[in-house]
Amino acid sequence: MTKKVSIVIPTFNRVEMLPKAIESALTQTYPCEVIVVDHGSTDDTPQLAETYGEKIIYVRRERDFGPHFCWLEGLLHATGDYVHLQYDDDWIASNFIEKCVGLMQEDVGFAFSGAEVIDDQSGKRIMTQFLEWLPETGVFENHRAEDKIVASLISPGAALFRRQVLIDALYQGRLPLQTSEYHGVGPDIFASLLSMLRYPKIGFVKEALASFRAHDGSITIDAMKDATKNKNIAAAYNEVRAHYVELKAMQMVRGAE
Repeated sequence: MTKKVSIVIPTFNRVEMLPKAIESALTQTYPCEVIVVDHGSTDDTPQLAETYGEKIIYVRRERDFGPHFCWLEGLLHATGDYVHLQYDDDWIASNFIEKCVGLMQEDVGFAFSGAEVIDDQSGKRIMTQFLEWLPETGVFENHRAEDKIVASLISPGAALFRRQVLIDALYQGRLPLQTSEYHGVGPDIFASLLSMLRYPKIGFVKEALASFRAHDGSITIDAMKDATKNKNIAAAYNEVRAHYVELKAMQMVRGAE
């Protein structure tokens, strides 16, 4: 039975970048539902969305409640078994979904591909990510890449998740024992960690099929330029990592009962 896939594109005031994200979703070789969620944009995003007609589902709220509520609304509108969260300033290769969904076996929590970082000014590739984490395209036990996944971050922009896991990972406030936060970072890394708690395997495509745009408006790029911001974002991610370790320990205790 063919599994349905939804691509959710949250957006906020990026009408100049958004078309590339939408076009990359619409040109997938695997049929996908494309949902654009706009919370509070004050630019011409509504007019741009209108030009796509019925090719996309456009969801808009006049008030911006923050990125995670925007993501969640897209997920609640999605009808796919699997969901790719496509950031509005990035894009994916036309075969990204086809390659990832082909690895989503019953025991696979999520699938991800390699990625490239593209300089917005020159259009040149700055670096690649994740390509060396596993030896080849295929399905692997979680432990083969767990250390790298926990220590680093697989952006949802390079992954295909089960819809329910992604919804459950999108906590809207703080984790139970959290003390550090930064612009809502956390659910992006928690999605892959929660997947590994619930499913024993991961899928990997050893090709750079996701493209991340490096530009001054990126929260990550902005934080890298400021020592205090960089420290705060690292602290927020470490909170999620600690939460994962605690949950994994609890899971082991329950399994031993």
